[in-house]
Amino acid sequence: MEARKMFSTDRYVTRGVNEVVPIELQRMLWSILEKRQVRGDQLDHLQIFELSAEWVDGEPLQKVLNRQEQPFHEEVIYVDHTENLAIGVTVWIIDSGTYSTALLPEEY
Repeated sequence: MEARKMFSTDRYVTRGVNEVVPIELQRMLWSILEKRQVRGDQLDHLQIFELSAEWVDGEPLQKVLNRQEQPFHEEVIYVDHTENLAIGVTVWIIDSGTYSTALLPEEY
């Protein structure tokens, strides 16, 4: 029997995430996890995404720091063309085994 891929089950997003994270960024966070799996990374059940705005040459870039504890992993992704998208918030995506949920830490 093949092991289940993490974060590949039903996906849910809390009200808090829906209110503060634009849908394009929500999709991007899930996409980062999919790309890491294709790359062969071993994923922790808790993925932490620290979103922040970084200004480069007067233009806002969305900075996304993805990290996990076991095994340790930290990676920064920059997204350009984010007028109105560059936000500062932390999002957790947790795989419970039966479903995955994107939530704000204060919603835990």
